[in-house]
Amino acid sequence: MLAIVHKDWVAMPADRQVTVLKKLKPEMLCSFVRRIDPLTTDVSVLRWIAARQEIDLATALTLFFNFNPRKLTAQRADKTSDDMRNYCSVMDVLCQRINCGFYIPMASRAMDDPAMLRAWLDQQEATQHNGHQLRWTLSAKILEPMLQGRKPGLRPTKARPGLIQGLFTPLFVANRTQ
Repeated sequence: MLAIVHKDWVAMPADRQVTVLKKLKPEMLCSFVRRIDPLTTDVSVLRWIAARQEIDLATALTLFFNFNPRKLTAQRADKTSDDMRNYCSVMDVLCQRINCGFYIPMASRAMDDPAMLRAWLDQQEATQHNGHQLRWTLSAKILEPMLQGRKPGLRPTKARPGLIQGLFTPLFVANRTQ
């Protein structure tokens, strides 16, 4: 885990973990977040991570799937411990932020296992078709760039005039005689 040994990371108090994470550059933070085990990380650290704008969409999805949402969805609410409820609340926040577009897709940071995302969305669609709903429903529209194999975040744009053309074109168009 970067320069931090795993056992040192686990032994650190939560406030020290957040202090270490604050010092990381966005690329390093995303790389680190993809490798942590959320079920052994303090909930306050996970909440701090989920609130970061430096986290891209693929990293947020990787963190989401590292929670093992299939297993957590299958657990009954009345049989869930308080610790697991706290972890589920972090997953609720992740899901909401993913669906609202809080995390931006970045072309340089692809998802490690896009097949997992496709399988989740297929299961989600089949479950909804049967009249049920999963606890965490991801928006296929938001996740479309991650599924199409094209670079996320890149959209076709209209050609824009260059500096010189942008300066002189309005003068010629405005002075044109009809």
